[in-house]
Amino acid sequence: MNAILFFCHGSRDPQWRVPFEQILADFRSMHVTKLAELAFLEFMTPEFDPAVESLITQGATSIRVIPLFLAQGAHTRRDLGDLLEAASLTHPNVRFSVAPAIGEIDSIRSAISSWVAGQV
Repeated sequence: MNAILFFCHGSRDPQWRVPFEQILADFRSMHVTKLAELAFLEFMTPEFDPAVESLITQGATSIRVIPLFLAQGAHTRRDLGDLLEAASLTHPNVRFSVAPAIGEIDSIRSAISSWVAGQV
């Protein structure tokens, strides 16, 4: 079974997570039969490993990680890479893949630009 793992940075400010929880809730409401979880790199829970475990417990055999970052950087290249490598070793029967950072998707950049154009 395919699953989605939304991956975010995290913050010490508890309100910071609200938009990411809304993204997860929106996805779940649009795709009620698909597995999806939210994971944070630091400062917040769930962290990556517990979120992966949750998806696998629910039946996931393939996990697509969606980095909710505007650009590729050390967190998405190095930190996420390390987390994925460890998860792959721990769960050799689960296929992991990673989408580009959301800011690198043409349609998302275009939506941001369109929104900004309405601000002036």
